[in-house]
Amino acid sequence: MYRVPGRGTYARESGRYLRQLGSIEDLMSLSQDTTMEVVRGVGRRVDVAAASRLRLDDDVVHTVVFRRLHGASGHGVPFVATTVHLPPSIARHVDGDPALQTGAVSTHTVIGLLEPHLAEPIAEAAQSITVAPADDAVASAVGCPQGHAMLRVDRLYSDSAGRPVELSVSHFLPEQYTYRVTLRRSS
Repeated sequence: MYRVPGRGTYARESGRYLRQLGSIEDLMSLSQDTTMEVVRGVGRRVDVAAASRLRLDDDVVHTVVFRRLHGASGHGVPFVATTVHLPPSIARHVDGDPALQTGAVSTHTVIGLLEPHLAEPIAEAAQSITVAPADDAVASAVGCPQGHAMLRVDRLYSDSAGRPVELSVSHFLPEQYTYRVTLRRSS
C-alpha cells in the first residue's frame, strides 16, 4: 500500500512501482516515496541534441545522472535511470548542491531543487514516451542486460514564461514500473 496526498491509498502491484500522475505537482513530488542515487554529479558538457531541445544558443549544458529506487530506504529496488540536462543559467543555482554530487543519496527531485531559485514557476512539462534499448550505463544503473527494452520518458519542463528549464530523459525498467495517467474531459 502507498498514499498519494489528496488522491488516496493504493495497493502496490506485485512489487512494481506504481505512481499516478496528473499534474506538475505530482511529478515534483516523486521524491516522497523513492530514493535518488546520483551516479554522475552535475557537470558541464557539450551535448548538441540536449542544447537544441533546451533552445540554447550554444551546445553547452549541465548534466546530472541518477537512478531512483523504491522500497526500503537503502535497500530499494532500482526502477529508473535518468539523465537531466540544464541550461547553464539554470544550473548555476544547483551546481554546488550536495544532493546532486556523485554518490549522494536523497529523496529530492532535480526540478524540486531548482524551482525555488527560478524567477518564474514551472508551468508545463511536455512529455514523450517511447521504447528504447538499455545502453551500458542504463543497464548498469538498473541491473538489467544491455539492450533490454526500456520505457523511455522524455520531459521538457518550462517556466510560466515558456522558457525551458530542464530536459529529463528517463529509462524505466518495465518489470519494476507501471505508468498510469488519468485523462479528464475539459469543461
